[in-house]
Amino acid sequence: MDMDTIIFHDTHAYPGCTAIIPENAVVEGTMAPAIAEFSDGAIAMAAFERLNPDEILIRVDAYTTARGTRIPKKVWRLRYDSSQDLWKVAAKV
Repeated sequence: MDMDTIIFHDTHAYPGCTAIIPENAVVEGTMAPAIAEFSDGAIAMAAFERLNPDEILIRVDAYTTARGTRIPKKVWRLRYDSSQDLWKVAAKV
């Protein structure tokens, strides 16, 4: 099964962090497996659900950054920022 990759523009997700999510990656109301890739090359298993056309919920499993920092499993709400053509982390859920 092919999985979409969510590319975060930092070593971890936090409110304000931006990400690239493949267009049409998930149908609204369904959960899809994915891979979360971070700027330092760290990778985590993830799943995401499109809540509406401009909002996605992402569950990122625990992972370790390239510098060895352990990041616990978290759930994030992302909103599409059309001015930057990117997704932006809005809040931890």
